Amino acid sequence: MRGALLGLLAALALAGCERGAPALTLAVGLLPGELAPYRAIVADYERATGERVVVVPQQYADIRRALAAEHAAQRGTLDLVELDVYSLAPAADDVRVLDASTLGDVTAALEPATLRAGTIDGLRFLPHRVSWQALLYDHARLGAPPATWDELLAVARAHPGKIGFKAARYEGLTCDVLPFVWSAGGDGASFDDAGARAAFELFRELAPYVNPQSATFKESTVVEAMARGEIVLHLNWPFAVSLLASQGLAPDPIRAAPLPAGPDGRATVLGGGYLAVARNTTRPDAALRLARHLLSRDVQARLGRELGWFSARRDVPPGEGNALLAGFAAMRGDLRPRPERTDYPLLSRAWQEAFRAVVFDGVDPASALAAARTRAHLAAPDGGGA
Repeated sequence: MRGALLGLLAALALAGCERGAPALTLAVGLLPGELAPYRAIVADYERATGERVVVVPQQYADIRRALAAEHAAQRGTLDLVELDVYSLAPAADDVRVLDASTLGDVTAALEPATLRAGTIDGLRFLPHRVSWQALLYDHARLGAPPATWDELLAVARAHPGKIGFKAARYEGLTCDVLPFVWSAGGDGASFDDAGARAAFELFRELAPYVNPQSATFKESTVVEAMARGEIVLHLNWPFAVSLLASQGLAPDPIRAAPLPAGPDGRATVLGGGYLAVARNTTRPDAALRLARHLLSRDVQARLGRELGWFSARRDVPPGEGNALLAGFAAMRGDLRPRPERTDYPLLSRAWQEAFRAVVFDGVDPASALAAARTRAHLAAPDGGGA
């Protein structure tokens, strides 16, 4: 971890020295195949403005650590950064508060839930690209997807051992748990509200029918299990249906659909990357201009076409014309950000342990939720809890 941080800081130092003239340094989480088209988009901005931009592709965790290190040192080369949405609260002190009055045209075009996620003691983060989960199901075996919790239970009983969850001990499991808590009216930060109790009663009823390998599943491994026919449904992100399509398995037999509705409707977890102006930048206005460009309608539409990204702009429909993504598009109005709190990692782990206790260890929901509440309370640095 330390080596990765030092490597990124060295890359940033070199970026700051490129060609001797001031340049904006943009650190962004890109996959190898995304770098060339993304740089081409930035190159258009350079030609139009005369601004030079150094794109530094890195993993979110490394960007987060470099940003914190530069803040601590009170100097650095980062100007504009992209961070994972669920790490925004811990990074809030390392970035600048944005002048919301100058961003009215941008913020007015964004889905309100995406804007709320970036507002932590003021507007600090803007959604560069967003994502969310939908239900992936085996159309050949199920026909229509389950639209409600009752229908989900019926599918589970008809297909024992075929229900998949991303239930390894990691953030992906929390992303599977929270939609159920929210769709029962819970707030996602309390272990004793009606939504939490209802969701965990559902998990108790589903437990006998959950594929036991779910205890090890993550995003990619659960997709592999579905491709082998070992499960008939699970929750996942858009990349999963694209991966299945590349194997000739989508849209038949596997398709995407909205998540089943609970007592309080439907909900899905907001994911994605957010832009922020680094606290130690010497060029905040230039960094914000670049952010505005990247969030413009034309650029967001281009990012969707060329990289497959979903936009937070309401005037850029997700997956335009792509039938594979119709199930995801149907969930756009049901986005919910994870609780914006600095102790979120502790809260998230408590949800994970509660789910695993109920589904894999047979613990009754009330006891599992009480243990989660105690765990979050005792782990919180200030003695507070969920």
